Amino acid sequence: MFINWNWDMIRKKRKDSFEKFRNFFIFDIETVKDEGMFEKVADEKERKIDQEGDFLPVPFHRIVSIGTMIIKDKRIISFETISTTDEMEALRFFWIKYRESFDFIQDRDPNDGKVKNHISVFPVLISINGKGFDIPTIMVRTLRYIPDFEEGLRKFVSIHLDRFDTWEKEFPKYTHRYTKFHIDIPEDIFGKKISLKNLCYLCGIPVKQEGDGKEVSQMFNNGDLKKIGAYCSEDVLATAKLFSYVNQHLLYGTYLFPEFENFDGIQPVIHIGSYD
Repeated sequence: MFINWNWDMIRKKRKDSFEKFRNFFIFDIETVKDEGMFEKVADEKERKIDQEGDFLPVPFHRIVSIGTMIIKDKRIISFETISTTDEMEALRFFWIKYRESFDFIQDRDPNDGKVKNHISVFPVLISINGKGFDIPTIMVRTLRYIPDFEEGLRKFVSIHLDRFDTWEKEFPKYTHRYTKFHIDIPEDIFGKKISLKNLCYLCGIPVKQEGDGKEVSQMFNNGDLKKIGAYCSEDVLATAKLFSYVNQHLLYGTYLFPEFENFDGIQPVIHIGSYD
């Protein structure tokens, strides 16, 4: 039976539902094994996992690079990556960029200029397998350094952990698996854990020109922070292109996200060692 869809009505409902999603924060991390922590606290089971070359639990992953891209109202605001031996500096960078992806707007009366309302624009996080690895790793590793973070960053860690608005009518629940404010592309679009490389291949997006994730430890041991930063940046750019492709072709432009060609030629700013 043929169903006569009212496509204009569907698009209007989508627009009304998704117009608040104007800011986006795309990110990726690179890690190595925390050798010191592993030697001190790893149990027999975890040591066996390591010996067999399997993936260690989240707490043992030391962050050495974080790449970010901030998009607001379809404009690419920043594309920056840090690559460093100082994990606290990497995590500070992440939370600073996360904070920058928010907007806090004062709605003023045009007649008397008085503030009528305070409007918060919360970013939608975009990642590849970020719900299962990147965000848990960032949160767990932040535990070590958060007492030394400035108060402003601690507030944004707290905002990320807020869970009081069950239906996300006014505030996100970033830590909830089904939050509307974190799109983990493999999980939320395809319902499976899929690699960025495989998804990009199917969309004709070049990726992984600077090496392979398994090589990060070797690059780190060789002191090649610049190469790690370039590798991480490539993943962020590929993730942004992939979401643009998905938004355009699978979601019919539901999100206010830049078109695919808008990402051509953009270059990251890579911070080596520290972020000022």
